[in-house]
Amino acid sequence: MHYLRSPDAAGLSCRVSLNARAAAADPPRQGRGGKLAELDGLRGVASLVVVAWHFVYAFLPQYIGIVPDFDPAAGLVGSPAFALLNGPGAVMLFFVLSGYVLPLGYFRSGRTEVVLRAVAKRWFRLGCLTLLAALGSYLLFRFGWYYFREAAGLTESAWLGSFGGGDVNGQLQPSLLSAVLEGSVFAFIRPADAYNPVFWTMRDELFGSVLVFALAPLLWRCRALAGAALLVLAAAAVQCVDPRLAAFVAGLALSRANASGRLSVNRFLAPVCLVSGLALFGYLEPRGAYAWLGFLPDGSQWRYDRMWLHILGGVLLILGVLGSERAGSLLASGAGRFLGRLSFPVYLFHFPLLCSLTCWLFLAVRPSLGQDAAVAVAALATLPALLAVGYAFARVDELWVARLNRMARRAIAVPNRFSIVHANAEGT
Repeated sequence: MHYLRSPDAAGLSCRVSLNARAAAADPPRQGRGGKLAELDGLRGVASLVVVAWHFVYAFLPQYIGIVPDFDPAAGLVGSPAFALLNGPGAVMLFFVLSGYVLPLGYFRSGRTEVVLRAVAKRWFRLGCLTLLAALGSYLLFRFGWYYFREAAGLTESAWLGSFGGGDVNGQLQPSLLSAVLEGSVFAFIRPADAYNPVFWTMRDELFGSVLVFALAPLLWRCRALAGAALLVLAAAAVQCVDPRLAAFVAGLALSRANASGRLSVNRFLAPVCLVSGLALFGYLEPRGAYAWLGFLPDGSQWRYDRMWLHILGGVLLILGVLGSERAGSLLASGAGRFLGRLSFPVYLFHFPLLCSLTCWLFLAVRPSLGQDAAVAVAALATLPALLAVGYAFARVDELWVARLNRMARRAIAVPNRFSIVHANAEGT
């Protein structure tokens, strides 16, 4: 799911075109923590796309279209339907969503302590479940409850056999200390995926969050032209460090434009944004319906063609969701809120579950049912198990975040005279 390692090697309503009276009569749907419920739902859907991507890569690699030794023509790559499986694209959507949602509290209030608390909490907020996921993976290794190598021998997925790239040569020696260090420290400062291949995104999430929190106060004080220049400069600067951080800058630009009332998405443009965004998320290689994009790919390890198209797709999806009453209502429904609530633990814990329970079940039923039926049974059994695990750890995460918030409020309190309040800004 890496861009670096390619597969083939919430708050203010976006209905800003409405006038103040209409906005007051139809307040934005709020999720947990004051986030827009529809964006929580969108994040939940993206987490399931990542799960689907990893499941197909592990058990049905012939249907992707980029795995060596399989016929590319039999895969989905090149079809817009690939958007339903595009895990790398879903990760970029995560980053754009974070860039949009994280500064909302500050843009609503203009209070400096909001940013200071958010920065102080961020590592600890991400680290709790990351550490638990690393420890869980260590225990699965320790007690021999991983069956990915045996399953990979039958599905012919070299990616699954290498633990998603985390143990390519089969030489990993799990230890409690290394699991603790990876889950609490290394996942946030360097590429670390020995215990869970999704950990590579944690560093980007932490650094991107800090970048957003650093830029938000500057944007709040800038005029429109200066703010735009600052965002362009930031997007250019991160290319020298980690180009994926540009997704956070894109989300921040949307969030600031919305907070200042400069963003307008009417009901006729919203469906166009949704369809265009989904079409861009169908891209992985310039083939099939995307053959005309053959001029884009570069030879670098970053694959800028994928990265920038997926960032643009994320921006369009957010605009479409927040501008469409129908799409927003669907994602803000009970099911959408539930998926949003579980999105972070589902993302962190799905891969250990796939390599343990899913692989074990596949191996257990395959002799009697055959390969195709065994894959179907494993998929059907994995979904409820994953939701149960996600719910359990979502509760842990919520208790941890509540405690963090209490500690941050006690530790960081800036007098009102140091707060940056724009009396004329929308939402303050």
